[in-house]
Amino acid sequence: MADFIVKYRWHILIICLVAGISLGSLIPLSKTDPEIRNYIPLTMASRIETDKIESEFGVQDIVMLIFTDSLVITEENLKQIKATDRDISKLTGVSARVSPFTVRSIISSDGMMIVDPLIRRIPSDTDGLELLKHDILNNRFAKDIVFSSDMTSAAISATINNAEAESVTLHKIDSITAVHAASAKVLKGGLPYVRQHVMKDVRRDATFLVPLALIIMLLVLKLSLGEWKSVLMPFSVVILSTAICMGMIPLLGWKMSIITLLVPIILVAVANNYGIYLVARYQEIRLKETTDSNKGNIRELLGSLNMPILFSGLTTIAGILGLLAHSIIPARQVGILAAAGVTVSLAMSLILIPAMIYFRGNGRAAAEPVKVRTGGFEKLLGKLSSMIIRHPGRIISVFVLITILVASGMTLLKIETNQEKYFPKKNPLRMASGEINSKFGGSQTISVMVSGDIKDPLVMKGIDRLTTRIGEIDGVGQVFSISQAVREMSKAIYSQDESSYDQIPQTSEAIAQLFELYNMSGDPDDFKQLMNLDNTRAHILIKLSNPANSVIKSVKAEIQELTDGIPAETTIGGYAIIMADFASSIIKGQVTSLLFALITVFILLAVILRSPKGGLLGSIPLAASILIVFGFMGFTGIALDAATALLSSIMIGVGVDFTIQYLWCFNSMIKKGLSYEESTRNALGTIGRSIIINACSVMAGFSVLMLSGFTSIRFFGYLVIISIGSCLAGAIILIPAILMKFRPDFIEKDMNRKRNKIIET
Repeated sequence: MADFIVKYRWHILIICLVAGISLGSLIPLSKTDPEIRNYIPLTMASRIETDKIESEFGVQDIVMLIFTDSLVITEENLKQIKATDRDISKLTGVSARVSPFTVRSIISSDGMMIVDPLIRRIPSDTDGLELLKHDILNNRFAKDIVFSSDMTSAAISATINNAEAESVTLHKIDSITAVHAASAKVLKGGLPYVRQHVMKDVRRDATFLVPLALIIMLLVLKLSLGEWKSVLMPFSVVILSTAICMGMIPLLGWKMSIITLLVPIILVAVANNYGIYLVARYQEIRLKETTDSNKGNIRELLGSLNMPILFSGLTTIAGILGLLAHSIIPARQVGILAAAGVTVSLAMSLILIPAMIYFRGNGRAAAEPVKVRTGGFEKLLGKLSSMIIRHPGRIISVFVLITILVASGMTLLKIETNQEKYFPKKNPLRMASGEINSKFGGSQTISVMVSGDIKDPLVMKGIDRLTTRIGEIDGVGQVFSISQAVREMSKAIYSQDESSYDQIPQTSEAIAQLFELYNMSGDPDDFKQLMNLDNTRAHILIKLSNPANSVIKSVKAEIQELTDGIPAETTIGGYAIIMADFASSIIKGQVTSLLFALITVFILLAVILRSPKGGLLGSIPLAASILIVFGFMGFTGIALDAATALLSSIMIGVGVDFTIQYLWCFNSMIKKGLSYEESTRNALGTIGRSIIINACSVMAGFSVLMLSGFTSIRFFGYLVIISIGSCLAGAIILIPAILMKFRPDFIEKDMNRKRNKIIET
């Protein structure tokens, strides 16, 4: 291997540079996908059902503009709202609006139904404003829909279509609100604005966090490895492998998302692992001066680390590939991209870095002394090894106790699929969401489509029964259906002492007559979001004030029970239902990817160590780290979401590296005929420094995620540091203690095999 690298060193260098530059040049072509529904497969039932509903009633991508003031019912505020509403109505990208100036009042006049606008003219006097307040509070289609009950907020809801790019429509809406700015503060919410913020923050994180991670990594390597020449070797592998991996995204036709944003950070943090081992070991070889030639140094270097690094890389790749078992599409993409990047970094570490070492050693630098400070590490690891040798049982007991205590927090673990929670509390979008949820029913919806003869009294009463019952569930803000309009029409025809007042008529003809009377002074399009023109499909829209997964499940269960009694076909969908299925996908994906990664790593460890017990031993720190992290999430309230669901596979892939390096080094000491005590001391003294440097560099690389614009990505950064720290402790404290305490058979076999060879000779 050393001869091959020396002979083809220039070819290796040129190929690596060309691959990195050519694929890296494709990175600017990457596009961002902010739509979370694209995270789940097209075959998922909730997505299919939602598509059916949206094909009939249009995509429910609603923008909500919230006007807030201490008292929103003032002449100035109403003029601001009217001007804004008028200009939004002219946008080609808006297909429908609900505002204080589009809402109708259905009233009775001389026994006739009259349909009037809620606001014919803006009152300028106190009496007129008080009368308007009274009309709002007594209008089913205005109270808590376009005006809040406390009269501090008003809302305009605009449905976005595909007539022009969504970004263009949102920009025009922003311009309109800016032009008509007045005393009322305007908050903007809804899924289109969520997508806009996601795109902006993904780009911001990509352009800010990745360079920052590279700078931090460079500083960590400088502090750890000392001389700049040693630093630049693993750092070059980081740059090239990251460029190659990220260039694959546009090459494969994929798009950037909140989740794929983690890929470059993973590579920045992980890609230098193998290079650190090689460079640190090379520094030790040069200090010892065991060989006279640089080629001999490379041969000794690869001879001692080639196999453990190769096996470490394979187990890391296997752990990351556990994400392929995930049902979330970007999670699979992260698995492929990160595994490909680690593969490239592994290959470059084993080939490119030795080539760079050879280039470096051929100059005058070969005769220069190596300036590496290892005294601090030697003292720390010396004390650590002495403690492990003296008290292995106590160390194991403390680890087990800590793991059990922290893991108990898993019972408090929650799942979060609400995109709005991805943003910090002070984010304007999050503030708008809070206002919508508390005063206007909520921004996330469940849709129910009823297909049949909608004017059949049995069908209409079933819709009304569902509307009433669902509206009583905690967490449901508003429910809109055509039955509400029918009951409101009946109030304009009948008096309060009549049995038909505020009721669904008993015959289809009576229901049809109500609509005919309405159309005499109203517009048939007023109900196009609730019923199609041929009266064969109705749409029930449920807004959730609390879009928690538990609320969505209870609402869906109640809908399924209530629709059984409706003599028509029903379809249940909507964004909230998709998110509930997304939550199930996160749980399923977390379990399957975790099991896949653990089993794969166990098998590889068993093969590497030639013993199932060895595979089991190497898996112990990983299992303990997983329990600790999930327990920590439960205690701290960090939810399991699209980003944190990737943690376990990445943690297994990265954390197993430390265990392999220690076990390999310990085994090599045993094979030399050293005792357990001597092997523990020598193994920690030899590989311990590299493992600690490696872990610190990984944690430093991931630490930049704590500055992300997304709260879930920030949490991922915190959790990685905890998980890698626990994997580090497991590798250099728990594993040595277990070996000292239990002296497993597969190690003894290696000792006996070595001793037999010595006796035979």
